[in-house]
Amino acid sequence: MEFWTTSLGMAKLRPMPNALADGYEKFVDDAVEAERLGFDGYGSGEHHFMYDEFIPIPLQAMAAVAARTSKIRLTTGAMLLPLYDPMEAAEIAATLDVLSEGRVSLGLGMGYRPYEFDGLGTAKRTRGVRLREAMEVIRLATSQESFSYAGKHYQYENETLLPRPVQQPIDLWFCGGTSLQGARRAGAAGLGYWLANSPFDHSENIVKEYRQAGREAGFSDSQLRVAAFKDVCIGNTVEEAEGLRRVLIDGFYDEHILGYGYLVDENGKNLYNPPKDHPLYQRFISSLYCGTIEMVVEELKRYEALGMEMIFLPSQQREQIAKEILPEFR
Repeated sequence: MEFWTTSLGMAKLRPMPNALADGYEKFVDDAVEAERLGFDGYGSGEHHFMYDEFIPIPLQAMAAVAARTSKIRLTTGAMLLPLYDPMEAAEIAATLDVLSEGRVSLGLGMGYRPYEFDGLGTAKRTRGVRLREAMEVIRLATSQESFSYAGKHYQYENETLLPRPVQQPIDLWFCGGTSLQGARRAGAAGLGYWLANSPFDHSENIVKEYRQAGREAGFSDSQLRVAAFKDVCIGNTVEEAEGLRRVLIDGFYDEHILGYGYLVDENGKNLYNPPKDHPLYQRFISSLYCGTIEMVVEELKRYEALGMEMIFLPSQQREQIAKEILPEFR
């Protein structure tokens, strides 16, 4: 099982803003450090029009990382593919794949913030279908010398992608949140499924739904790949770890989880500012795993037993994870 990570330097707190240049410089420096520590991948999310000037073009940011690293995978998680023309996205990804000698992994998501779609002049309500179609376009464009595609939103005839990427096709992941609906979509399309933070029992159910939908659609088990985001908070005691989680919740997650419609119910409805006793909010909080080193290793072993190819750990405790957790999986 591989371990990927990122920098927390791009997420700024409203009361304590960083200089923009410092945030971007730290993002690249953290990638160099992650490679030194032995992580397998390093990535960027994507958001637009953010007060903290969060990275809006992740592949551009990863090109800077490519120039300073030599072996760590360059990942997006999630790049908001419905905001792009799929051939444009394929061109950018292929260029980065050439520059990095085949190190690109694309985690691709639908997006959920209405003002990002409004600001870039594209429809939010069709994002699910367009994501699946665009992923298929990228797969075809990066695996065949020429291709044709006839979808509802995208049509191509005898198109050729240049430059040709090193990986054919480029590594693709459907970033599907934590809903069973998203898992079924990914499985039915035979796409690698990268699920968001979720307690283990719910993650296990999601993986079962994903694999069942994939098998029913005729895909082999080898095609049905799974990965997961997983925040972990490590302490000498559980209470100490829970204190670290509270800092993470108060300083970052409560604003982004509650205020931006991140939580989605099983009907696909975004929840804005739900009460903190709402089951979906409580499920998210419990997904931020708290424990000692031994407990965290045991928890991650459970994910490994589910067949996870990768765990994404966006943790401030990166050095401790590299020293005390990664060796347990090598």
